[in-house]
Amino acid sequence: MVKKHALLPQSQMGARKNRLTLLALTLLATTIKTAWAMQKDFIVLILSLDISGAYNNILYKRLLYILRVKGFPE
Repeated sequence: MVKKHALLPQSQMGARKNRLTLLALTLLATTIKTAWAMQKDFIVLILSLDISGAYNNILYKRLLYILRVKGFPE
């Protein structure tokens, strides 16, 4: 359903088939090199968040509404 409804961005790596750690690191390195190639004094910042506990606080009614809007069956 996630693939059918395009719910994840192409840059999403976690829990996706054929999205290995090496691919994520290659994407990261390429993005940094591209920024530096545009302008050598660019500063590249990386933000990493651990949101593993976020689902404990989800608004279930809102989630169900969004899924209905996206065409998910009951």
